[in-house]
Parts: sequence; C-alpha cells; structure tokens
Amino acid sequence: MKKGLYSIGGIVILLIAAFIFVLVPALAGGAGENRLPAYGSYNGVPIKFEEGSEFYSLANQAVQRMEQQGYSFNGDYASFFYSMAFSQAFNQVVGPMALRDLTAQSGWLAPDSAVDRALINQYYNESGEFSQALYNATPDDTKRKYQEQVENALTAGRSYEDLFGSFESFGSKKLYGLKSSSAEIEFIRQMGTEAHEYEYVAFSMKTFPDEQTKEFAKSHSDKLTKYDLAVVTVNDEAKAKDVLKRINNAEITFEDAVTTYSTKTTGDSESGKITQNRQYQIAGLLKDKEKAGEITSLAKDALSEPVELNSGWAIFKCAGDAVQPDFENADDLKAATNYIYSNEKGVVQDYYTARANDFIAAAATSGYNDACAKFGVEKQTTPSFALNWNNTTLVGKSNVEDKPELKGALTNENFLNEAFKLGEGEVSTPITLASSDAILVLRCSGINKEAGTSAEDAPRLIGDEIANADAVVVNSAIQNSPKIKSNSAEFMAVFTGEKR
Repeated sequence: MKKGLYSIGGIVILLIAAFIFVLVPALAGGAGENRLPAYGSYNGVPIKFEEGSEFYSLANQAVQRMEQQGYSFNGDYASFFYSMAFSQAFNQVVGPMALRDLTAQSGWLAPDSAVDRALINQYYNESGEFSQALYNATPDDTKRKYQEQVENALTAGRSYEDLFGSFESFGSKKLYGLKSSSAEIEFIRQMGTEAHEYEYVAFSMKTFPDEQTKEFAKSHSDKLTKYDLAVVTVNDEAKAKDVLKRINNAEITFEDAVTTYSTKTTGDSESGKITQNRQYQIAGLLKDKEKAGEITSLAKDALSEPVELNSGWAIFKCAGDAVQPDFENADDLKAATNYIYSNEKGVVQDYYTARANDFIAAAATSGYNDACAKFGVEKQTTPSFALNWNNTTLVGKSNVEDKPELKGALTNENFLNEAFKLGEGEVSTPITLASSDAILVLRCSGINKEAGTSAEDAPRLIGDEIANADAVVVNSAIQNSPKIKSNSAEFMAVFTGEKR
C-alpha cells in the first residue's frame, strides 16, 4: 500500500513539479483533450485528463518513468503502455481522495501552522533560506494553488499516518498508526517456531506406462473405435429438418448441403468429414451422449435424424466402415493415452497411488533409501518450513514451492495436514498434489522447535509485517470502493482514435 499512496512531501513535490515534455503524441493527431471523456470519478467527482489537473501531471510522470525503463510509446504496444500509465495515475489520484474523504468524516482540518510549515519550503532560495523576494514574485493564484495542494496533502496524510504510522516516534514506538498488541505478536511468532524438514519422492502423473495404457484400452476398445462420418451443422432444429428433407427429396446432395448450408463448426470445411472420429469424441459432440449409438450404428451412406450438439444441430452421414483399434499401432496407442487423460484420469491416479503404497511398504521393510533404489525414484529434500498457509510473510516465507513437485503445496490442506502430523522419522500416506500432477510420499527428517523469529526481534519484525498486512487490506478496500468508478475503456477508445 505504501507504494500506492505517496507521502505528504511526495504529494506536494509531485503536484507542483513542472513537466516539460509532451505526454501524448497521439493527441496532436486526432483525439484532442477537450473531446476526451473523464477517465473515471471518485464519489461523483470526475477525474479528467486536462492540463493542470493532478491526473494529467501523474499520467505524464508515469509515461516518463516507463520511457526511462525502456517502454516504447511509438510501437505496436503503445496503446497498452498508455493504458498502464493512465491506470497507475488514476490509482494515485483516487487513493489520496479516499484518504481525504476518510479524514473529512472525522472533522479534522489541517492546522494553519502545519500548512505554513509545508508552504514555506516552496520559497527557499538556493542557500536553503526563506526568500521574501521569491515569495513576492509568486503570483497570488499560484500561492492559492500551492495552499490548496498542501491542505489536500496534509488531509490525506492525516488518515494515512493514523493507519500506518510515520517517521515520527515516541521512544521505540511510532507516534501514529495502528498498533499490534504484544499478545498478537507473540501468537504469530509462535506459529513460526516449529519448522519441519522432509525427504520425499514424487510419482509424476504426467506419463502413463504403455503397458498399462494397452491393458486399460483393450477393455474400452469400443470407445476408441474409429468411424468414417461426415456432418452438416446448422444453428437450429428447424433448419436441420429442412436440410434433411431436401436431401431425402433429392433436391440437393449431402455434399451440396455441406457447401451451402453447413456452419462448419465441426468437420472438414469442404467434405464435412470428421477427423476427431473416435467413438468417445463423437459422443463428446452431442448434448445427449446416449444418442452416439444411433450415429455409430448407421449403415454405409445412411443419414441420421437431426441431432442436437453441444452447440447447434447436425445431420451425420456414414461414409465408410468402422475400424477397430490396434493398440500395437502408434496412432491407436496415442489415441488411447489421450482418451485416458481426457476422460479417465482417475486410472492414472489409482495406478500411481498403488505404486506409492507399494513404496511405503518397501520403505517400512528395508528403509526409505533402499525403497528409492528399488522403485527407481529420486529422493529429494525440502527446506525447513513452518505450517504457513499460503506462505505468508507474517509467519515467514519459505522457498518450498520452488520445487516443481511441490507447486501449490502450501495451499493444499491435505498436504499440510499429512505433513505436519508426522513425527520425526515417520512416513506419510500417498499425498496427491493436483497442482503439480504428482503423488508424494514424505518422510519427516527433522523438527526444529526453536525456528522463526526470536522473541527479542518479534516486536520490530513481526510488528512491521502486521502493519504491511493491514496496509494491503486497506489498499484493497480503497481500490474496490463503490465510490470509485472507472471509465477507462471509453477513455482509451477515444484517446487511441478507435472511437471518434
């Protein structure tokens, strides 16, 4: 959040800085400022891209910053980059507006003395001393503008400091900001004091042995039979009946219907031939899968009645004889593998779960390392980590999920339950991690009950993390406020010249 809402000094400097470059080359080519709609609004107040506005200045700054980082505003991605810059500027405008709104609800007003202290900085000379001459030379309307900007900055800053603190302290405590109780800090500290380490093996479900594929496919060969079919697809049942009637009355041929009437949502665009022609693929096209039998039982050259697809309607024609699969053939074996992974993934999971259970039994008999050698799997290790849902910085982030097999582990309730109930030396049951497509077997190799942040460092370190977490929540609340309305799509359409 602190990056999203800038400091008081930053606000003042930002708003009064002189931007000497032109923001948008595109404006000169068509979309003039006066024709641009408001980018959005806060609580009904429009936020417009017009010279002299805060949004204009911040958008300029965002473009300049992005150009310095290597973004090109003249190439194919210029529109996208401008959109990024405007979005950043809009967030920087509405954030302080929301904070000023929050402060206003409390009735707080910026003291004249505080305003004067901030304003005097604008009239220092090069020696760092107040210059009466510089003050006198400043036009009155510019002075009023400075004062308004400072008052706005102080008003936004008041709620910001009350929520998140400032650099001002009393002893070792920040003078302002939400405070964390010692009990809260200690509770969070304790969450990270017990860290576990594991050895593990991973049975990847991304591949399935050919012999297992053949064994399963032979008992499901009907699903993998190939059919020689062509199809005419139309949008509704009435049209399908009309086309079928015309074919049966010899007014048109089936081939003519493909060319003239078919929407060609499936099948070859010229012949209508279906290439995804296995039984399970044909059934997958139909809204009522049970009707697949009516289509696959068609005699050669016969036509089906109109049948409803998942989208639209169709008339099928049998163009040739069915071909039974041969799983010694590479194409049929590949088709069987695709069928298993698209429709019967549980078969793969069951196979590797059984392998994992056999591994566990072997580990209990001959030891974990011998079981790794016997099953040809590589033993890997985790770093030490505490029970920490979603790997939050409050408890202490770890790099556990850097291991590909452990991707998603720290948001998997079953993984965390199984892992942290193990005593040292104990082996887990098979743990399925869908996010990494693997089945794991863990062995707890060590437990450190004095890990994490020390009690002495906790008030400083964990206290700061609590404040950061609070800031993220508040920032999210501000950005999702119903008072914030975005008109970015309309704005960008006019800005880029797509809409005139």
